[in-house]
Amino acid sequence: MSTIYITEQDATLQVQHHYLKVFHQQKQCISLRINNVSQIILFGNIRLSKEVLQVVVAHQIPVLYLTANGKFIGRLENTAQRQYKYLTSQRQRARNAEFNHATAESIIWAKLHNQHTFVQSWTRHYADYTTKRALNYLTLLMDNLPLATSPNELREYSEEADKVYYSAVTSLLNFHNSCSQFNQKRINGFLNLGYQLLHQYIYTLLDTTGLHPDYAILHRDLDRELPLAWDFTAEFRAAIVDDLVLNFARNFPHTNGNGNGNGKSHPRSILQHFLQHWEGKLRTFILHPYAGEISYRQCMDLQVREYLACLLGNVDYYRPLALKFHPADSNLANITELQKTPLTLVR
Repeated sequence: MSTIYITEQDATLQVQHHYLKVFHQQKQCISLRINNVSQIILFGNIRLSKEVLQVVVAHQIPVLYLTANGKFIGRLENTAQRQYKYLTSQRQRARNAEFNHATAESIIWAKLHNQHTFVQSWTRHYADYTTKRALNYLTLLMDNLPLATSPNELREYSEEADKVYYSAVTSLLNFHNSCSQFNQKRINGFLNLGYQLLHQYIYTLLDTTGLHPDYAILHRDLDRELPLAWDFTAEFRAAIVDDLVLNFARNFPHTNGNGNGNGKSHPRSILQHFLQHWEGKLRTFILHPYAGEISYRQCMDLQVREYLACLLGNVDYYRPLALKFHPADSNLANITELQKTPLTLVR
């Protein structure tokens, strides 16, 4: 299954026979069978024809609208047609305080652990007070997390971790991004875009699996749309988005898409380049202790199915994603095996 990204304002999406095709300046850029399209993401003021709208609604293809800078505008889909296979189980579990607390604790622990691994992997050759403080504080929060007795206390741990973690990320960006053309505002835009793309991709996995995206464990506030998808992003933000953005910002002046290395590029070209890196990140293979060598895409799918197995009572606990740090390799490429939850992933 593939994603169609459209960034050019004068591009058009057309239906021809059983294909969705993108044309720009009278040239065909993309041609995919309708059944092979998992989602469509539009940047800017791009309009879809009535015929295309009928096709995406009929085939239940999510359409996400973002600004040219990657900010969320809205989405198009006919939710009335959705049949969520596991909605009854989700409703039952929503009333189970013990299940919700245990699952929330597992997700937040993995989030803190992966944030720690990210900072650790990027401070092999550089460390300052901010990054050292983040590593120490994240360790302390992980150790004390079992002391939290309510969902609100768990969220407080998560919020405290974010404060110290993103201070460390800013410090790392300032160090590694000293020669880049991107300022902090632009980098924050990349981070927000990455989080939105991650959220959207996980949402498509939930939809395919048959899980209702509104029955969340962590993000139960009304300001979050599709909150269950945001729950799963917690485990992947550092490994996928933060690592991608830091690498992208650090290396972009040397690989700016036009080959001249002068760091000057049109904003839309930068967006297209970022999307290429995003797709490359999703294809990156990691060594998983239970599933072997799999891509980040497959890894996210495994986590959704792991949660489903826990939801249905096929396993006792939800086993989150926990990355392993290898000093010889700064890439987040391996996952540590949790000792306290001897479960197996459900394929």
